[in-house]
Amino acid sequence: MGRVKARKGETSGVRPARAGEGDAVRNLLAEVARDEQDRVQLAVSCQLIDNKVDTARFDEPFRILVFERRRTLLGAALVQAGSLGSKPGEHLDELKAHPNLHAQQVGMQRKMFDRVNAVTAHLAFMAVAPASRGQGIGRQLVSAAADIERQRGRRMLTGYVWDDDLANMYERWGFIVSPPERVGFFLREKVGNLYAPSAAALSLTEGSRMIVLPLVPEVRAYDIGTEEQPFPAVVGVEEPFDPSHLDTPQELTEMKERIEALMQQQMTLYGPERARAMFDAFLGSQAWPRG
Repeated sequence: MGRVKARKGETSGVRPARAGEGDAVRNLLAEVARDEQDRVQLAVSCQLIDNKVDTARFDEPFRILVFERRRTLLGAALVQAGSLGSKPGEHLDELKAHPNLHAQQVGMQRKMFDRVNAVTAHLAFMAVAPASRGQGIGRQLVSAAADIERQRGRRMLTGYVWDDDLANMYERWGFIVSPPERVGFFLREKVGNLYAPSAAALSLTEGSRMIVLPLVPEVRAYDIGTEEQPFPAVVGVEEPFDPSHLDTPQELTEMKERIEALMQQQMTLYGPERARAMFDAFLGSQAWPRG
């Protein structure tokens, strides 16, 4: 893919949007606003930029990046904080007949996605002027956004696509693309010298797919199902996590301590590699709960 280069005496490249550029940004991104909620979000975001509000300091920060060439904006992207799992997944609807169980599962999903969102940035809108497409402008916008979010400690950049051609484009750029309308997340929480796995599914808007750009090597695609029942997880989020903000029951804390002590004993007896292999074999023998 080509890369737009500046001609002699002119500037070209990605930079933060400036006050007074709100209308130009909104015009660029209008075509990717899918509904009234998107249009309102876009209008408000551009107005805040025009008013010189430092949106990066918000509780839910966002930033607008633009690509400029010869004093003309040719592309723009809006990146915001992650908000995955803000609504209960549709796969939990069947539990509504059991209010206590439903509330428990919703709470578990919310806590899990709180952890995911803490290390996630979301590409809400990205578009390039029609006459300037095919020049690598979109890729430069995404690359700049990824660099910024990586420096801020984010571990992945997510987004949504509704078109196969766009899904293929983002895949060429290094994104993981989910199956249609559903995405699985796989987390591994470190317990002593081991990783305790957990998984959750998220229902997507009809016809959509999630795209995930790993910003660190530990984030990658997984398959947490079986040959008979495949369950692809778009992304696995591994340590480091700091689960101190979670309300961990005392019983679970004590269980973790016992597991760690047992593993230390097993490692002393059998060595690290064999002990891990034995534990992995035990996990593999357990049935995965289905969402």
